[in-house]
Amino acid sequence: MKELLTVIVPAAGAGKRMGLGKNKAFITIRGIPLLVLCMKMLAETGMVRRVIVVTRAMEIQETEMLLREYRSRCFPDIDWQVAAGGKERQDSVASGLAQITDTEGYVAVHDGARPFAGKEVFARTFNKAKECGAAIAAVPLKDTVKIVDNSRFVVSTPDRSSLCAVQTPQIFEVNVLRRGYAFLKEHPFAVTDDASVIEMLGHPVAVAEGSYENIKVTTPEDLLLAEKILEKQDFFKL
Repeated sequence: MKELLTVIVPAAGAGKRMGLGKNKAFITIRGIPLLVLCMKMLAETGMVRRVIVVTRAMEIQETEMLLREYRSRCFPDIDWQVAAGGKERQDSVASGLAQITDTEGYVAVHDGARPFAGKEVFARTFNKAKECGAAIAAVPLKDTVKIVDNSRFVVSTPDRSSLCAVQTPQIFEVNVLRRGYAFLKEHPFAVTDDASVIEMLGHPVAVAEGSYENIKVTTPEDLLLAEKILEKQDFFKL
């Protein structure tokens, strides 16, 4: 039997950098809400059986109504539920993880604002996760990176060949992720991605090839790029 993923989709952000005064999950691109595009992409991978969307408590009802409206057209074969998130992203992921009762299998964490990951990125990351229990999608950096001090002077220039820009999906054996979040609860620390939690355990995290089109829609400029990506992806026409 084909092994399928449970996916936690953090979608509780206030969208401040978007400057639109609402959760960016509800922002439309070519008339389709961003969260719906993400859900459709997850369905099209053929690797997902269940999705836990984590949003702000005040937006649970609105999120459920949105997903019910588009389910039959966009993701009819995926079970989903909506859970209340927390103050920080890691709190929202922890909330989603608490909804998973499986004692074995794999769980992916995928940003609700990344609707363009696609089947190949998911497959590469899933295969890597099966090798060591934890894997992330990432792409090589195109720009030179400088480390600067508080006075905005350059301290050093790291070797770009050893750097990558991390994306989602990030996929873990479910008990590896549970151990990571149990450790984080006992040793509170701000993290910006879930692999950081696993790294604190000393557990290896494999890197799979991501995609430069797998953008996170965060700013108005990202919306323009997302429009262009959608124009060439017949895959997303509804």
